[in-house]
Amino acid sequence: MPKIEFVSEGENKLIFKLTEAHPALANAIRRAMKSLVPVLAVDFVDFYVNSSNFYDEMIAHRLAMLPIKTDLERFNMRENCSCGGVGCPNCQISFRLNVEGPKVVYARDFISDDPAIHFAYGDIPVLELFKGQQLMIEAVARLGIGKEHSKFQPVSACFYRIIPDIEINDKCDLCKNCVSACPRDILEEREGKIVAKNLENCSLCRECEKVCEPKAIKVVETNNFFFVVEGTGALPVKEVLSRAIMILKEKAENFNKLLSELDV
Repeated sequence: MPKIEFVSEGENKLIFKLTEAHPALANAIRRAMKSLVPVLAVDFVDFYVNSSNFYDEMIAHRLAMLPIKTDLERFNMRENCSCGGVGCPNCQISFRLNVEGPKVVYARDFISDDPAIHFAYGDIPVLELFKGQQLMIEAVARLGIGKEHSKFQPVSACFYRIIPDIEINDKCDLCKNCVSACPRDILEEREGKIVAKNLENCSLCRECEKVCEPKAIKVVETNNFFFVVEGTGALPVKEVLSRAIMILKEKAENFNKLLSELDV
């Protein structure tokens, strides 16, 4: 049975171990966190006045890539909303701006329909307006998934590596060549034996195997994985993981249902 052990928890960074899991499951969790968990992102922008040095498209693109604090309990995916996807307070939210230069426009300058829903980092600069320039716009955000566009990804980094077993047999003559060859400082001598430590840091380079003349050491891949996930700020990373697992569970249940309906 797969198990998750949390090593380090933060709102925007999560480190955990996934043990007793097939590699396909580890990769499915990684992909689900990146591409299946929905978050808010600016989807279209109405420009009423733009006398800045930037084209409308450039400003819209910058706004689209700004992470937005998301409440998944409040908003519906547009295709699942009662409005039929036309757009309503249940599936979208607006950010308004009307400023004149000289001024550097920051993410915090936008006024949200709901103060609880705002850009995750207010000190991100969007553009600079000079004297006599004005920008009046309305940016509309909706839920989406990373599979549709990268602006909807709730994580900026999500990767894992295999946690191996390092087996050392009786042929070891304590030459310590493996200790000095390891680039990650995984091996050390302890009480007259070569032992492995911090296996989650092993890169599977197998340099220790290459320099061991008696062939006393072997790096064995396992079904244990070390995950590092960094969020964009739209959702707490632990919530991203939880929802990714729920989505995979739902997909598996639907697949089993389809299989049960087949006459085979």
